[in-house]
Amino acid sequence: MKNIILLISLLALFITSCQDVVNLDLPEGDVLLVVDGWITNQEGEKRVLLTNTANYFDNKETPKVSGALVILYNETGVVDTLNEKEAGVYITEHVGKIGSTYHIYIKTKEGEEYESQPELLQFVPEIDSIYAEFKEESIFEDEGYYVKIDTYEPQGVGNYYRWRQFVNNEYKSEPFDLLYASDEFVDGNPIIGYELNFDPLEIGDHYRVQQMSISRAAYDFLFLLEQQTAFVGSLFDTPPATIKGNIFRVDEPKVKVLGFFGASAVAEATIVIE
Repeated sequence: MKNIILLISLLALFITSCQDVVNLDLPEGDVLLVVDGWITNQEGEKRVLLTNTANYFDNKETPKVSGALVILYNETGVVDTLNEKEAGVYITEHVGKIGSTYHIYIKTKEGEEYESQPELLQFVPEIDSIYAEFKEESIFEDEGYYVKIDTYEPQGVGNYYRWRQFVNNEYKSEPFDLLYASDEFVDGNPIIGYELNFDPLEIGDHYRVQQMSISRAAYDFLFLLEQQTAFVGSLFDTPPATIKGNIFRVDEPKVKVLGFFGASAVAEATIVIE
């Protein structure tokens, strides 16, 4: 018994002696502006969110960029000067027009100037119908209700789409909720039974989907975003890299800016799971 106690004591001493504290002096990354916003043809408030990047190991909230001047332009000139509703959140009530081209200008309180590349607000098809299908648990899916829509794709290759989902009025923003597509293989055809939600719904859930017409630049941006967020966790993942959007700094175009400002028409449909 004494030998066992002695062995445990020596083992504890060995483990304690191995606990050297290593202080990593990690370099601070550059602080970059992040822009997230869309102009649509819907009534109501549209938002442009401005934040700064933060150190990876910071446990603080993402820094908001407050006190900036944000101006919305179309092909004819100034459309609106956005109001700052809360820190880093700039709003406009302007209703975008199909066929118009939009971009934003940003000037921070430090005097740094940024612009987005012009985006054409394009027509989007209506959603013909929306319905839900119950599925039992399987290897690939959890038990619950899955929403599907019927729509159509106009003739002419070169259209791109995005679907934004809201469950009980909460925007679904997880990596696998990111839905987008091109018309490469469905050009000019009806789209029947396109399944939307990744996580199953329950009885009583309120579901809303926005079908958006996006540009090729927005499609490419969403593709890169998905590669960096959804498909991670193995040795064969895409190496992490800065995702280039359509924002640039006016006086120093080589400075990296993150995010995207887009323009889109929107068709909506809602369903309550019963």
